[in-house]
Amino acid sequence: MADKNGLQSMLTGALLLLVGMALGAIFVKVGQTRKAPAAKAEGVSTTPLAEKVAPSAQEAVLVYLCHGNSRCPTCLKIEASAKEVLERMFAEEIRSGRLIVKEVNYEQPENKDLILKYEIIAPTVVMVQLKDGKEAAYRNVMEVWQTVHEPAAFESLISENLKELLPKAAS
Repeated sequence: MADKNGLQSMLTGALLLLVGMALGAIFVKVGQTRKAPAAKAEGVSTTPLAEKVAPSAQEAVLVYLCHGNSRCPTCLKIEASAKEVLERMFAEEIRSGRLIVKEVNYEQPENKDLILKYEIIAPTVVMVQLKDGKEAAYRNVMEVWQTVHEPAAFESLISENLKELLPKAAS
């Protein structure tokens, strides 16, 4: 009987380890820069993003402040902190149209395509680089969850990711 319990404990531990590794891999992958997908997944909107933003935004970065139907205090803090950083550090880019900030509820039917397109698994900040009016690259900055209660780290996370995309958008 003791051998059976020991085997069950080892098997349970191994399975929990595998689940933890899988979740860790998802969070690492989600935070990396990716090229915008060339092929659309079935059911994903094919309307070019350039048609949804102002004509002056042919070379810009679009920042989606993504939230769901339910908004916890941390979700609200992520959104408010991101807005504050963007408005304070990138006011000129916002005024010039090189930076466009949009709040979006990804759970609304008209926005469901964002979940697949930008690999959204929770409220997040997504930065989309536009070149010639087309999506060139994007970042899903899920690390906002780890830094939201550390203002300096949060500011650095948002600004560094955005700075890497903005110069490419300014032609």
